[in-house]
Amino acid sequence: MRKYFLPIFFIFTLNLISAQNLTKTLQAYKTHSAIEINGIQDEKDWEKAAIATEFIQSEPVPGNASFFKTEALFLYDNNAIYIGARMYDDEPNKISKELSLRDEVGNADNFYVFFDPFKSGLNGFKFLVTASGVQGDAIITNNEEDPNWDAVWESAISVDEKGWYIEFKIPYSALRFPSHPIQEWNIQFGREVRRFREMTTWTEIDPKISGWVQQSGKVIGIENILSPVRLSLTPYVSGYINTNYNPVAPNSKKWNAETAYSAGLDLKYGINEAFTLDMTLIPDFGQVVSDKEVLNLTPFETFFEENRQFFTEGTELFDKGNIFYSRRIGSSPLHYDKVESDLKPGEKVIKNPEISQLYNATKISGRTSGGTGLGLFNAIVGKEHALVLANDGTERTIETNPLTNYNAIVADQHLSNNSFVSLMNTNVTRFGKDYDANVTGLYFDLKTKDQVYFIGGYGVLSQLFLESGTDRGHSYNLEFGKISGTWTYSISHLTESNNYNPNDMGYLEFANKRWFHVEGAYNQYKPQHPALQKYTITMSSDYQRLFKPNKFTNFNLNFDVFMLFKSRLGAGFDVEIAPVKSYDYFEPRTDDLSRFLYIPKNVKIGGFISSDYRKPFAYDIRSAYIWFNREGSFEYKLTLEPRIRFSDKWSVFTSTTMTWTRKEPGFVNKGFVSEPIDGLGRGDILMGIRNRFIVENSISSKYIFNNKMGINLLVRHYWDKVLYQHFGRLNNVGDVDVLPYNGLDNMGKPVFDRNVNIFTVDLQYNWRFAPGSDVVFVWKNQIFNSDKEFERNYFDNFGGLFNAHQGNNFSLKVLYYLDYLYLFPRQ
Repeated sequence: MRKYFLPIFFIFTLNLISAQNLTKTLQAYKTHSAIEINGIQDEKDWEKAAIATEFIQSEPVPGNASFFKTEALFLYDNNAIYIGARMYDDEPNKISKELSLRDEVGNADNFYVFFDPFKSGLNGFKFLVTASGVQGDAIITNNEEDPNWDAVWESAISVDEKGWYIEFKIPYSALRFPSHPIQEWNIQFGREVRRFREMTTWTEIDPKISGWVQQSGKVIGIENILSPVRLSLTPYVSGYINTNYNPVAPNSKKWNAETAYSAGLDLKYGINEAFTLDMTLIPDFGQVVSDKEVLNLTPFETFFEENRQFFTEGTELFDKGNIFYSRRIGSSPLHYDKVESDLKPGEKVIKNPEISQLYNATKISGRTSGGTGLGLFNAIVGKEHALVLANDGTERTIETNPLTNYNAIVADQHLSNNSFVSLMNTNVTRFGKDYDANVTGLYFDLKTKDQVYFIGGYGVLSQLFLESGTDRGHSYNLEFGKISGTWTYSISHLTESNNYNPNDMGYLEFANKRWFHVEGAYNQYKPQHPALQKYTITMSSDYQRLFKPNKFTNFNLNFDVFMLFKSRLGAGFDVEIAPVKSYDYFEPRTDDLSRFLYIPKNVKIGGFISSDYRKPFAYDIRSAYIWFNREGSFEYKLTLEPRIRFSDKWSVFTSTTMTWTRKEPGFVNKGFVSEPIDGLGRGDILMGIRNRFIVENSISSKYIFNNKMGINLLVRHYWDKVLYQHFGRLNNVGDVDVLPYNGLDNMGKPVFDRNVNIFTVDLQYNWRFAPGSDVVFVWKNQIFNSDKEFERNYFDNFGGLFNAHQGNNFSLKVLYYLDYLYLFPRQ
């Protein structure tokens, strides 16, 4: 036995030493010479810098050596980090160089550097440059990229017969780092050769390990750098011309126009080396892209993405459990929909603002060297009033929104093994008689040292402070599983009490549920089939009940396959089976939870194909069919998304989605509409069986003049036609008993059938004339129309759209970035 001990011990020791040396290390070099950012790397100090090379593939074959040689260099001085990169290529004329908007890569080779100054293994900063010189940056939180974060930094590229080259200058004001005299950061370099879709990194990123941030290398020897005075101001001025077309007005009044002007300021101030204050004063969001509005026939609120820049930048700390939904701030006034019911006889509404005025918003965020992240958010929204006019000519106002303060506080602590625990509170204080709201949540995610297993979850308490007392609700989630390796799995449970309500500052579609979920997946990154690059097979199941009363709602089984071929064709299909009846307690729109709509057994089959985006013409096709165990009831959805790249400057993307729904039961009204309906009592629920046809078309086009100037156009048309086939009463077993009611008014016209058109145009011209400084011109056109023209085909319907009421908005905005370091650089 002893003769085997030494060899085994020797092999174990070698493996241990090898494991300890897996992390690559790069020595930083401090320069005392001026570095000109021209992409040439002709200063002598570049020759003294250590070189990071021997990049390793993450695609197409993880772990293989790169086909192309790459070198990265690290310099620093008292003001900035300088990164030099040399991307060697034997065929430089074939380097992909499509121009794109900032933070978009497009079909272009690219190189990035990632910094994790606090060595958290979770968070950091990423800076990217494409071979056409376009910049991109993102802040990384818990391994997730947020490209909405924008920093001000410099870069330049050059190309010769050996390949292409980059120089970065990243000022310390763009980073957060400890105050130690000698520092060691985690760092990663990455390169993509687009024509081969080869993605490589300096230190290997194993796809079988959950998370890529902790798989970075190290840069050592950063000495005596200090966090600078991080103070920047971005004042702006803007002007607007708004026009409206009213087709029913007299000819002289069909068109009307008005002008508006605005000025304001964004401020950033580094409180210390880790924390930053962001403030916006008199913000102007008039140039934000239009929302993708739809006809919502569900009992739940439509969710809209946040597009306002102040609320998309630097809010990653607050992204916890959906209790922070920034669209609540400056949204529709609290009592906007109640004005009509508050009118006295003979009064009519003259003006009812749709948006509350946001006075200011402030963020403070950062992370200490001990891994503690702290965030504070505060915003103040002003009062709003509707103006009403009486028959005698007198006017009065109705308050629709009180002066309101929105506040969020979060503390996030990094733990060992890339784990974390967070505590967050949101509070909405309304001045006056309206209620206040408070939500507090505790979140955690714990991983084993080898990053293979985890346990995570949260607990949240919501409180509404009403005149009648405090309404409390709760939610909790617990999940555990295996997150790394070829085989992964997870088991989770979620509970949301019937009175849980975080929606004053958060977003929750519906509460009152107990949800159980189990999932398993097989991930193969080196398949044996010669045509495949990777594939994933996933199976999962969901079981759901109401929280109160404790009643079954639904159960389903899911099977999903994703395949990526070496030709860069992606394909997949999925099957979802509901083998038993489901029960919808929300569609009846009543607090009486003895009422429900039953949903029969059903099967959903879907799939997609995505072609190679490197080619001038590419496409995505998605399709899904749902069969219900009810005569003639189904839903079919088809999406076609072709894209054409005419040149490295001009590209066009189109999307068409068509949805056919047949014999769908849905809520219509509680009790009869205007006149009694045979067989329907006042307390009964009127349901309708409807057919629905939706077409959503969009086209976007980008013409990029250079890496600082471009035009972006987005046109969207949404058409939704709803035709009710018959009506009935919701009975006690969830079925619809058909009634003789035909849904027509006294004029013989359908009351509930809908023909809805929503049309928007967003045209933006952007010129970055100086670092962080922009001139932006925007044209927005919006048309919303609902009529009874059900017989028109798509093209006749679209042609009649332009005779409807429409609004146009033309705006010009100039922002100028002022940075203390640029004005007073440290010597």
